[in-house]
Amino acid sequence: MNYRLRNDEVVTGATFLKTNFLKDRKEIELKLPEFDTKFESDFLSQIVVVQKLDRKYAKTQEQIKASQKLYDYSGQVNTGLNTLSFQFKGVGLSTELIATIKNKIHKLDIEGAHDGLKDLASFTEDNLEILASKGIKPEYPATLVDKAEELLKLNEAQNSLMDQGEKLSTANQKEYNKLRKMISHILGAGKIVFAEEKRRDFYLMSKLVSRMRSGNEGGKEEQE
Repeated sequence: MNYRLRNDEVVTGATFLKTNFLKDRKEIELKLPEFDTKFESDFLSQIVVVQKLDRKYAKTQEQIKASQKLYDYSGQVNTGLNTLSFQFKGVGLSTELIATIKNKIHKLDIEGAHDGLKDLASFTEDNLEILASKGIKPEYPATLVDKAEELLKLNEAQNSLMDQGEKLSTANQKEYNKLRKMISHILGAGKIVFAEEKRRDFYLMSKLVSRMRSGNEGGKEEQE
């Protein structure tokens, strides 16, 4: 998964981080005094600045439709994998790869899901003989490859439209970068202060992006 925050994700990422940072700031300040009330105020103010820019460069209807197509198709693929998982279990095959693909779809790691589906197609091909008893047809592996390519196609279409939105905000890039820098600074501080605690996970960029893209704002354990 790409853990760099796109312009359209910066405010969301900052908002997710804010939840834990506001609770922990005083503890962080004890070890790193620069994270005082002024820093907190500047951080919150910068979120508002970028929120206003986001509204100015709101997603077009075309972008929304492209995203919805991707989400709908991802949901269809995920449902199909539930059935396949049941069939795998019925003949004693491991469902670990299927679970991994479902998790990648859940996190919108489409490139990862694409690669996983192609691997799954090969695995299914190798086990067609025993899967035939569960109704798996010889052409099914090719169907999985088709689904993988369609996912990638829809993802690329969405990314292309998102990139256009990114270009619209170039003139105000310094504001986005300023908020990105503050996010990175807070994450770095949290990793230091809570190095020996579970809370450290809330200050890892990979965890932040995963929670954000899966909608898990409260920092609860992620679900497959």
